[in-house]
Amino acid sequence: MEMARTARAHFVWTSIASIVVILIASCLTYVFLSKMTECQRVNIVSATENMFKHQPSREHWLLKAYSCSQADGRLMWENEWEGHRNESESIQDHTGKWIVIQESGVYLVYIQVNFKLKTHSNSSSPTSVELKLLVDLNYGESTQMFAAAHDTQMVNANTVQDAKLNTFLLMNMKSTNQLSVRAFPSDMVNIDSRPFSTYITILKWSDSW
Repeated sequence: MEMARTARAHFVWTSIASIVVILIASCLTYVFLSKMTECQRVNIVSATENMFKHQPSREHWLLKAYSCSQADGRLMWENEWEGHRNESESIQDHTGKWIVIQESGVYLVYIQVNFKLKTHSNSSSPTSVELKLLVDLNYGESTQMFAAAHDTQMVNANTVQDAKLNTFLLMNMKSTNQLSVRAFPSDMVNIDSRPFSTYITILKWSDSW
């Protein structure tokens, strides 16, 4: 029950974020229109109307990490709403490391990775730990790093500290594109499932830019 409430909360916040993006775009459009000539204004209004004609589908996902590969740092995902979807709707590949996009469009993507930081057993002084979150996008012909986040934390000796990295992305993806997340140090990624703390939410915003 608690996990269900958490899942709903994540989806609600993601939906709110999309609404905020739309409101900001509307406000900026109004400001620019007030400073333009009539001819320019007509062109901008036409482009704006075309952009908001695209209605998003109900494509939305919440995936939680259940493991992290020590070889390449890639997170392995499972569908938090698996019991409420058909098996044919799965978007993970056979390895669990890649998320396969089903519909082309613009997506709001939020990723959070939690870490449990600790020093090495023989360390008696604070240690600097560099945290990394890398997002890879596979286009079919090639794989490119799409985004990254990083931070450096000081960890006291003989203690375990919680830390997190997160990133919010607006991504234009095609059907069959694949998304993957790498996290380092991979041996410190927190994949506890109750409550799950490393997850990704994917919400389709529109069919095109």
